[in-house]
Amino acid sequence: MPLILTHLLRAIFELGLPVAALSWLLFYRLYSRGELARDADHKTIQSSLKQVKEATKKSKTHTDNVLHTKWMKFGGGFYGVAALWTLIVIEVGGVVSTLADPSSIKAMFSHGLIEFFVNLLVNQFTTFVQALIWFDWWPGKQHDLVVWIAIAYLGYIAGLNLARRETALGSRVVSWHWRAQLRSWFHRDNDG
Repeated sequence: MPLILTHLLRAIFELGLPVAALSWLLFYRLYSRGELARDADHKTIQSSLKQVKEATKKSKTHTDNVLHTKWMKFGGGFYGVAALWTLIVIEVGGVVSTLADPSSIKAMFSHGLIEFFVNLLVNQFTTFVQALIWFDWWPGKQHDLVVWIAIAYLGYIAGLNLARRETALGSRVVSWHWRAQLRSWFHRDNDG
């Protein structure tokens, strides 16, 4: 398989499809809650997203949707979805690598609690910056930056347009109360 095709497939599966799925989820929720009109044009969507972002900033109530909040912190829209997906990949990768090497947990605390918290803060900041510059984080040094950005944008547009369609799956996903579901799972396990 030619190298360019390999890079293209990697961009599609690692960034394009996940960005499409994430933008579908985020936009479907906004459409379902009436915060965006399903028939809105691109300019109206951008304007409405700015209003949603401002409302999220000003809101004193805690939202039940962590993804939505993080997306808005990254600015919403295309850039925010790509940055959010990058943040998820980096964070999950860190957790998996820590769990895969339990001795690393001991090493984290080897220099004391204060250094652990300083390192944690530095790592969180570094992860946030890496997510902000997602366009550089994904392709690495040997890949075409323009291809990765184009694939991510196509995924974003596909997800946004798929979210406009009312579906049974979308309704179930949007109405699913994950916190209540987790509580019920844990209560079942504790009861039995």
